[in-house]
Amino acid sequence: MDGYELCLVENADDWAAYHRIRRTVLFEARGRFDYVTDGPEELKAENLSLLLKYREQPIGTVRLDQKPNGKAIVRLVAIVSHLQKQGHGTALMQRVEILAASLGFNQLLVHAALDAVDFYQKLGFSRFDFDTADIQSVQLRKLI
Repeated sequence: MDGYELCLVENADDWAAYHRIRRTVLFEARGRFDYVTDGPEELKAENLSLLLKYREQPIGTVRLDQKPNGKAIVRLVAIVSHLQKQGHGTALMQRVEILAASLGFNQLLVHAALDAVDFYQKLGFSRFDFDTADIQSVQLRKLI
């Protein structure tokens, strides 16, 4: 056991940790204060809100949006700031890939922030335009 657990967010404590990590890492750290905890995408049954725990402590988040034709979109990946660049993001993405494959998906897609493109490319993602409406991110894909 390596100390990691990727779990579906189900209870109040996990939801609080999930939103706290996302709000502070993906919004406030980037000067944004418009984070919404109960947006419609969070509540869709096909979108899996996931929490990465390390030694039982919540340290990361991701949402896996299940789409048709073997595709799943990785959204809002975040690792708590003081633990970034220590391999936890890689551990998170490895577990997401295993989960997606176990659910029958053969492609992972991501809208990556410019500062995250290198991270995803090191994990085997490559540029692939899949959403013509999104021009504020770099679109990437990984076949699994």
